Amino acid sequence: MKKLVLFLAIICLALPLFAASKPQYVAIDPAPLKAKPAASSKKIGSVEYASAVMVLKTEKSWVYVQLVDDKSVEGWLPASALTSKKIKDKANAASANADEIALAGKGFNSTIEAVYAEQYEMNFDIVDYIETLGAAESDAIAFAKAGQLNDGGAEE
Repeated sequence: MKKLVLFLAIICLALPLFAASKPQYVAIDPAPLKAKPAASSKKIGSVEYASAVMVLKTEKSWVYVQLVDDKSVEGWLPASALTSKKIKDKANAASANADEIALAGKGFNSTIEAVYAEQYEMNFDIVDYIETLGAAESDAIAFAKAGQLNDGGAEE
């Protein structure tokens, strides 16, 4: 009986080692660290592309991370800024041209856009134009607040 209790105690102590999460990698450059899980939250720093981070907690579409190489760096990132695939280095990263990035922003690739344009007689020129416009972060936050838009459900 003592052996069984000892065995169970060892398993309980070792279990967290097996359950430890694997690092995630920053897939955007730079990734802005936020104080709270919200787009409108104060930026407290940034993490470079390909940096390894540990996810400490998750809240809706946001993750609280800690930099693997510097445990003092912590903050919130959108979960979409991370990948589980190790990024070797910035020089070997896949690249995309501006047109491919614009299509990806719509959730399309060139083939899908062509099919939609033909089947539904759609013209994406105005969408392409709008994507070239920009707004200051403060203006975007003011717009979201005035329209009572939800930025991930975080409280301010």
